[in-house]
Amino acid sequence: MIDSEPIGSKNHRLKRLRRLVRQRKARSQERAFVVEGPVLVSEALSSGLEVEEIFFEGNLDNHIASFATMGTVILRPVFPGTLEAVLDTVSPQPVVAVVGMPTAGLADLALDKPVLVLVEVRDPGNVGTLIRTAEAAGCAGVVLCGESVDPTNPKVVRAAAGAFFRLPVITMANTADVFDQLRAQGRIIAATVVSSQAGSAPATDYDQLDLRSAAIVLGNEAHGLAPELVSAAGTLTTIPLAGPTESLNVAAAGAVLCFASWQQRRTSTSGNSTSGNSTPSNSLDK
Repeated sequence: MIDSEPIGSKNHRLKRLRRLVRQRKARSQERAFVVEGPVLVSEALSSGLEVEEIFFEGNLDNHIASFATMGTVILRPVFPGTLEAVLDTVSPQPVVAVVGMPTAGLADLALDKPVLVLVEVRDPGNVGTLIRTAEAAGCAGVVLCGESVDPTNPKVVRAAAGAFFRLPVITMANTADVFDQLRAQGRIIAATVVSSQAGSAPATDYDQLDLRSAAIVLGNEAHGLAPELVSAAGTLTTIPLAGPTESLNVAAAGAVLCFASWQQRRTSTSGNSTSGNSTPSNSLDK
């Protein structure tokens, strides 16, 4: 269904859109977030999530017109320049949607695949990239803990490039509780560390661990994991580095570990099981 009259930035619907773009609290309270661009709006429509309404600017081209045939979504035209005033991007896409929140929990995660756990990871680009990477490597899902960035932040959703709609992405405040629940599912909790974090506890090179269904834990971009979480993890892992670089960017480290798990699962499926070693000595993501 398409509204006939365009609306401007002072309309109450667009004021709500602005709140959802800019305020984590509003997204949490209203259980809705914003998706920008025709490709991601199409992904949202195909995902099974509730698409509440779509705003578009300019001509109703074939791509946007096709949205009207997908369910009962309402398309609302806006005046030229309106979306630039409402959204947080410099050159916004001509179409945005308000989408209902996903409802996945830890119990929904497949037990035979790894889970990527992000603790206090605050950069939206890194988190979006890690969600995309986790899907590409066949992970069961991504869990964001503590003061990590809101995964429904528009910058995260854009960086995830559609993976957000296909992969369970879960937010939980208490990291220790996440560790306990994932351990109860039979997973090892593999915390990535740098040598300065490891202290007296040894860390195992990532390729010597069985990561096929592990909880792979990455810490804050600048400071890594807090010492109490390193202790709580039980298993520490590191990525050996050939050069003098102290550590990898969190998104690069996550890619190495997620695809190491994928390679182990591929090898296992072909009949050559990877031998696991959960003995925790040395360096990684900061």
